[in-house]
Amino acid sequence: MDVDNLKPGDTVTYNPGHKKEKGIVKSIQDEEHVFVVYNCGGNWDNYENYTAARTPIEDLEKGWR
Repeated sequence: MDVDNLKPGDTVTYNPGHKKEKGIVKSIQDEEHVFVVYNCGGNWDNYENYTAARTPIEDLEKGWR
């Protein structure tokens, strides 16, 4: 995936090869990393209020799978 295909608020699936996890992009860091909110207790409408994890774009798929 390319950073140009992502923007804050996009749903993504983290897939490093062993476990998938749903998340929402909070911000773009650089060409290879974004900050993603993974655990917000199902409160996805307020994802901006939760801590995000720096995630390599190569481990993300666009949308929830």
